[in-house]
Amino acid sequence: MSYKMVAIDLDGTLLSNRNIITKKNETIIKELKKRGILFTIASGRPYQSVEPYAKQLKIELPLITTNGALVKYLTGDTIYELLVAKDYVNKLVDFGLKNNLGVVLYYKDKFETFNKSTAEKQWQLEKIEVEVIKEYDKIKDPLKIVYCGNEEKINQVYSEVNLLFKKDLYITQSDKIYLEFMNSSVSKGIALKKIMERYNFKREEVIAIGNNHNDLSMFEEAGTAVAMGNSPFEIKKMADLITDSNNDNGVFNILHKLFF
Repeated sequence: MSYKMVAIDLDGTLLSNRNIITKKNETIIKELKKRGILFTIASGRPYQSVEPYAKQLKIELPLITTNGALVKYLTGDTIYELLVAKDYVNKLVDFGLKNNLGVVLYYKDKFETFNKSTAEKQWQLEKIEVEVIKEYDKIKDPLKIVYCGNEEKINQVYSEVNLLFKKDLYITQSDKIYLEFMNSSVSKGIALKKIMERYNFKREEVIAIGNNHNDLSMFEEAGTAVAMGNSPFEIKKMADLITDSNNDNGVFNILHKLFF
């Protein structure tokens, strides 16, 4: 198979649990780039949190950020952005706060939440500064809204919000303690397809590597879908191949197997 493009998720995939790109992963990606293979990062993180890793790898393709709500080159050129409409923002914020969940609003240029502990968690995970507010910005529409809570609470709320918003919003999880809401026309898969069309890549020329529910839409668009060893069972079921975990250089191992 003659592959031309690889789309890789960040957390639980390219990054180890220490939030770093291991030397093995970095080396093989840079080696394949020399051979003409193009890479993109596809993450639920905002652009500001993806950018340092993309610079480390010198990514040339547009970056799929905020689960595909913002697709943007490292040069600063934006391919497109899709926002959550105000009517849904009001409902989501009210519902989240009434259920005692952490609520984070991701705008293109800032991040807001309603309590300090949620802001601190987002800094630890994504290295983004989240402003603690009493009233959210009702003029701008956000790219994404996230609920944060324990796994049991998130699972409970998931079924409720699905009934309320499934027809109108894209709802997904990048981790068991998060629930994420975007415009209904957003997903990593939609973004990947747009990049493939922009660069005239055929489906069979593209590899997608991921580990969670928000990666499944990428799996559907790529010719070869790879699940990490640390993925939940239901994600592994949807993949063509399964590699090792993110802490065991799973990205390096599958790329070495497919290209060398």
